[in-house]
Amino acid sequence: MFEKEFLFYLSYNIVEKKTMITYKFRLYPNKSQQSILWKDANRLNRLYNYFLDQRIETYKNDNKTTKKEQQSEIVKLKKEDDSLKRIHSQVLQQVTDRLDKTYKSFFKRGFGFPRFRSCSNFFGITYPQSGYSIKDNVFKTKAYSKIKFKKHRNINGNIKQVSITNKNDQWFINIVTDYNIVQNTSEGCVGVDVGITNIAATSEGEIIKNKNHARYFDKQINGLKSRRDMKCKKKSRKFRYLSKIIKRLYGVKIRKINDFQHKVSRYLSRKYDTIICEDLNSKRMSESKATGLNRENRNSRYAKFISYLEYKSNNCIKVNPYNTSKMCNNCGKIHEMKLKQRIMKCDCGYKEDRDINAAKNIYCLGQAILELRLIPECSM
Repeated sequence: MFEKEFLFYLSYNIVEKKTMITYKFRLYPNKSQQSILWKDANRLNRLYNYFLDQRIETYKNDNKTTKKEQQSEIVKLKKEDDSLKRIHSQVLQQVTDRLDKTYKSFFKRGFGFPRFRSCSNFFGITYPQSGYSIKDNVFKTKAYSKIKFKKHRNINGNIKQVSITNKNDQWFINIVTDYNIVQNTSEGCVGVDVGITNIAATSEGEIIKNKNHARYFDKQINGLKSRRDMKCKKKSRKFRYLSKIIKRLYGVKIRKINDFQHKVSRYLSRKYDTIICEDLNSKRMSESKATGLNRENRNSRYAKFISYLEYKSNNCIKVNPYNTSKMCNNCGKIHEMKLKQRIMKCDCGYKEDRDINAAKNIYCLGQAILELRLIPECSM
């Protein structure tokens, strides 16, 4: 059902009420282009750290430094440093924009103070409006010339932003467009229980099995780790080579899991108008005494999957997951059930799959919340 569908990454602009789609493709720069990209990324990284230090100093002195002031200072810095002249002006302005967003999120949420970045990590190069051209499977700029990328799907809509990223020595190009996807027109409400064996079980009795991507790649990664640590001298050429392969496998593992979760969340959001799910604390669930269970919980990435359901569905309601798997949906009796017990059997004669029973309980809790929202406030 899900293998034939392809993945869209959606991001919603709440202020302008527009839907933006991000297409992610593999980029293949040659060695000279890679060298130039890394040099420009390090220059942008130093510029980010310079402006961050400036903001920290003004913050200590009870002053404020705005994004416009720092953008105007870029002109002075370009006169002092000729290497900044070869980078597109809008790419340089994106550094201050990125820092400003980080600062605003810090003051809004109260945690995650901006930190200085290391030049060992690639600093994304973003073209917000101009300075590039895309034709077929070729990305062209004045600074980097023509770079081919693997275009595995058509790009729909007008291109609004293009960024180049690097992870585990693999290059990617992210293209953001304003393409409008047909919104969900289906009706109906469903409760969804998220788990390790079943990625999703619905209150209507549908079960979607989870893929074993994590187990497969963990086996490969652990084999390479033992080979590297036992047979290779630390920091040797072979040690660095195997470490590089391990990092790439981790990247493939995460992408496989994300891809499957995107497809499942897309399927559910198109089928149902309202989705009721659990408000899970994934961090707390991964801190139990059972190390194997902790690993499975981390690999399942519950929080990520629920976030996909949140922004793809028209209405997503979170409920307290306490005892939803142990409570009989027919009579409300609480049963002591071990994880290996997959069937709910109650004295009242009710018999149902454990995950479907939990989904039905989640659905009932969500319906109670919906009814409370419909009740008008009492006048005093």
